[in-house]
Amino acid sequence: MKKIASFALVSSLVLASSAAFAGGIVDPVVEPAPVVVTEGTSSSALPLWAVIGGVVVVGAVLSSSN
Repeated sequence: MKKIASFALVSSLVLASSAAFAGGIVDPVVEPAPVVVTEGTSSSALPLWAVIGGVVVVGAVLSSSN
């Protein structure tokens, strides 16, 4: 009975010690948060396109009435 108990104790110690040295604890890797860069558009560009579009529409209306 002592041989079985000692074999069980030794085998459990061997398994526990091999698991403890099987790589250790891995340090967590913190990934940086993604940076989103948004470029604002100039507010003066919108009225310029509206003026150009208006001139084109008015020109088309005036040229088709002749």
